[in-house]
Amino acid sequence: MTGWTEEGLERAWRALARQEASEDWRFVHLTEMGAVSVEAGCHFPLGREALIVSFPSSWSMNSARLPEGKGFDVVVIEGQTVVAEKTAIALVRRPEGSPDIFAIMVVDVLRTLEVAANTAKRDVIEAFLERVREWQAFMARTHRPLSPDAQIGLLGELWILRLLADTSLGVGALDCWQGPLRAAQDFHVRGGAIEVKSTVRTGSFLARINSIEQLDGSRDPILLCGLRFEENTDGSSLVDFVSELRERFERAGVQRSFEALLMVMGYLDEHAPLYGRTLILKDAKGFRAEGHMPRLTRTDLPIAIRSAAYVLDLDALEVPSITLPELINEFGLD
Repeated sequence: MTGWTEEGLERAWRALARQEASEDWRFVHLTEMGAVSVEAGCHFPLGREALIVSFPSSWSMNSARLPEGKGFDVVVIEGQTVVAEKTAIALVRRPEGSPDIFAIMVVDVLRTLEVAANTAKRDVIEAFLERVREWQAFMARTHRPLSPDAQIGLLGELWILRLLADTSLGVGALDCWQGPLRAAQDFHVRGGAIEVKSTVRTGSFLARINSIEQLDGSRDPILLCGLRFEENTDGSSLVDFVSELRERFERAGVQRSFEALLMVMGYLDEHAPLYGRTLILKDAKGFRAEGHMPRLTRTDLPIAIRSAAYVLDLDALEVPSITLPELINEFGLD
């Protein structure tokens, strides 16, 4: 898979930003994905960044079904030589749209396209439009303060992000954080994955598994990590974790990517006064999603069941657990 990055796309857009004559568009070719062509573009007169995906004109698509929303426009490009005899769809950042989030969205869409293009019998156009619709829904969302459960969920993911950043991955751990991009698991580490579940509740640790693929995907190994926090005045708050990681990623020059991922997760500084609860990690354990680990698997489900979510009692699991250091070792990290 191509190593798409926000920084690489931003360099391409900067190179396109100078308008020549009275042109409406400037393009630079990025790649081919089978029959699909992909260009970075800049739309004038405002010099707005764009991603252009061109499909063979013989592929059926109803332009009336193009998604609409906030943050970026979805338009069909016509009359441009570079997309002649093709159906070209452009994602164009709106002036009020965040450039950082737009770059992250484009990288995610490119990765989705690659997977669809390499999957037999996958409708590439539909996979593309489905992902774009999901991002349009996110952009249209009203950004209210995070709920208590969402705060704990984000704290748990940041805890694991810091843990990974302390390994040989270094700041490369940020690229592993795929939860904000709606991946099946929160972290993709080398060929494997980590799904993080966090709680502050006493009693049974009930973890909601949001899809069949969360514990039964193509990545190997898949580790389920349960973090139980408790309130303690000597602990750290969500704001503390954000501040610590900001400093670390700023020193490495990747703070913009971190900030954009935080925004996608719904973390805004204006709500920081609401996130002052201090917590300590009381217990942590991991489980390998394999063998006798209780979970839904695609091969064991009737073909008519297309999707499912369920609740797993982590305290009731009768399979061996592993510690956080052992979990990290599963990926060959030191």
